[in-house]
Amino acid sequence: MRALALAHIAISILLMPFTLFPITLAPIMLTGPVWTILLARRMWRLDLSVLPTLRRTHVVFLLIDALLIWYGMWMLRAAAESAARGGGLLGGIGVIPIGLGIGLGCFSIFTLVVTRPLQGPTGGV
Repeated sequence: MRALALAHIAISILLMPFTLFPITLAPIMLTGPVWTILLARRMWRLDLSVLPTLRRTHVVFLLIDALLIWYGMWMLRAAAESAARGGGLLGGIGVIPIGLGIGLGCFSIFTLVVTRPLQGPTGGV
């Protein structure tokens, strides 16, 4: 569980620059990495009561990751249409949200799979 906590902290720290880019939205965008670090702290202390919260969080993160992938695909389609009209500068930037969505989605699925056996019989997600 501590290795999973370290992975959550590392990913959160790596995501922080991406959340600071739209500076006006930074306070809202930082809630995900900060919340993940708080969960990681609880995981580090081997607090098993964190598991239902962790699993619910990663289900929500999967939805956000799917939106990131959709947004990246929309950006690539818009760039292709723009290129057809003679524009298209920075058209490949849509690959960034797709890559982030796939990477974070895989990590969320991994977390859900790894924490499933630790889940008690009384529930959670």
